Amino acid sequence: MQRARAYLDSVAPLIPDADRDRTFPMEIVPGLLDVGFVRGAIPVADGGLGLSHLDSALLMEEAGRCWGSIRTTANILTLVAELLSMAGTDEQKQRFLQPLLAGRRLGWFAITEPDAGSDVSALSTRAERRPDGSYRLTGRKAYITNASHGDFGIVLATVDPDLGSRGVTAFLVERADGYRTLDRPHLPVRSVTCCDIELDGVVVPAANVLGEIGRGLSLAMRAVNAGRLNVSAGCTGLAQAALEAATDHTQNRHQFGRPLAGFQLVQQLVVDIAVRTRAARQMYQSAARLLDAGHQARTECSMAKYFCSETANAAATSAVQVFGAAGLMDGSVPERLFRDAREATIPEGTSQIQILQIGKELLGVSALR
Repeated sequence: MQRARAYLDSVAPLIPDADRDRTFPMEIVPGLLDVGFVRGAIPVADGGLGLSHLDSALLMEEAGRCWGSIRTTANILTLVAELLSMAGTDEQKQRFLQPLLAGRRLGWFAITEPDAGSDVSALSTRAERRPDGSYRLTGRKAYITNASHGDFGIVLATVDPDLGSRGVTAFLVERADGYRTLDRPHLPVRSVTCCDIELDGVVVPAANVLGEIGRGLSLAMRAVNAGRLNVSAGCTGLAQAALEAATDHTQNRHQFGRPLAGFQLVQQLVVDIAVRTRAARQMYQSAARLLDAGHQARTECSMAKYFCSETANAAATSAVQVFGAAGLMDGSVPERLFRDAREATIPEGTSQIQILQIGKELLGVSALR
């Protein structure tokens, strides 16, 4: 973790300009891989480091502490790598996974559509089988992270809408196949692109089906725990960054003849960040240990994602309050943390979806279907 923190600290000076210009310094990706990001979560047999869920999550906390755009980018690349490792053929691993782990390829993951988000079984992107065995993909994906940077992606599409979730299949789609991306400027993690993807009759070979036909949804769900754990850890890192910024400011900013740290209500704001951050860290690490012990830990990962993402928002809000007007200024650390935290309660399942899934496990009744 010391190597990872040292590398991230060396990247930190790039953040203000990159965030302002909405650009991501892609040259840092090989360095991220070298200190364990993405590679860490992949088994040694597939070219990874075979780290535990806990160690991988600790790396993601460091990423969140440094910069939300790094945390988001690393999470997406890790998700793509894990899916390829779990379900890819040897040939697919050679074409996609190995170059990704070497930093030569960048991938993205596309589930969400304009009219289908948490309800994945409602996907309308269609995959029609052609006489030669290839598939023609038609549809539009929405809010896809870093699709403009990547040169391939995993697309979930249905081979038969009448089958519902049993028709959803995962396809590996390459830029050369002809998909188009449309950038959507957005509030948080500004150095990460958010894109719509247009699939206008894009043809992919049968060799690019990832996993089994009709098993795309279950494949995606196999990686959801790790994704939620990564977000939880990254959110804890963001809360830690808020704590460090607020602490430093209260000790160095003076009002009424003494440092802000000497005022009781200011102390309350800082203490609240510290307590929530400590609790969030215990929450995600407990879920990681359960995964490492062989448990599914779906409820625990949902709980961690819910609590840690809400904690990041509360911590960033308190940090802005501590800084006062300075915390509202474009480019200030609290302002960036506030924007980046707001994203955390939505990807990998919104806070409301987490509540419903936790409720189903606790009460035995689904509020969805």
